[in-house]
Amino acid sequence: MNKLSLLSVLLLACVTAQATEPMMPDGSKDMYVGMALATRTAAAGEERRVEPRPLLQVQWSNGVFLSASGVAGLHLSDAPGLEYGPLLAASNSRQPTDSWRLRGSRPVDGKADGGVFFNYYLSEQTRVLSSVFYDTSAHGLRGYAGLQKALALPDPHHSLALTAGAYWATAPVMRELYSVSAAAGGARDYRPDAGLSAVSVGLDWNWALSRQWLLHSGVSGTRLGRAAADSPVVERRSFISWSTGLAYRF
Repeated sequence: MNKLSLLSVLLLACVTAQATEPMMPDGSKDMYVGMALATRTAAAGEERRVEPRPLLQVQWSNGVFLSASGVAGLHLSDAPGLEYGPLLAASNSRQPTDSWRLRGSRPVDGKADGGVFFNYYLSEQTRVLSSVFYDTSAHGLRGYAGLQKALALPDPHHSLALTAGAYWATAPVMRELYSVSAAAGGARDYRPDAGLSAVSVGLDWNWALSRQWLLHSGVSGTRLGRAAADSPVVERRSFISWSTGLAYRF
């Protein structure tokens, strides 16, 4: 059994109570499945393409939840105002031959990463978010800390959620993603240390077209930390991502 299958079995085998109506990853309480179009400006040797992306946000009564961002988790808390438990995240692979800009960089294996999350509600509409993952490709840690607020709107058919936060990583993760070797064909030698990898702010908008159908749109801006931005593989320090699509709500 590979690591992904083993982690999936361990995650789905747990059965526990969940907090009452926790906010989902996009800051709403909606559960849906659908399809969207998404794109973003390039950051590190990536192609800029508009491509279809699944919309998925669901949680079962035993606390297991899934998100189209490639994250699965399990709520272990039954205390109001607290959310915590294990996480399983998909990871993208990368090879130095994927783009001319990636010359001299290290390959990245697309292995699943295991971690934990802890969220604390400051109010019914505001929560502190945090997570830590063990990167199985780089053999290091990466994490996130942020704040999310669901914004009150006069029209009940519309909901907005604002999220802002920062990402960090230990040296093995930073070096796998951003180090470059001149001897391997890179523009110059570069070897970053641990630190802040990026800061981001995002806005999610849900428009309930009917009881079943939902238009979901999201936009986020990201600015890389200095250690990441100074790498020869990075095309620009700041970039924007957006997506919009139609989903069936249940």
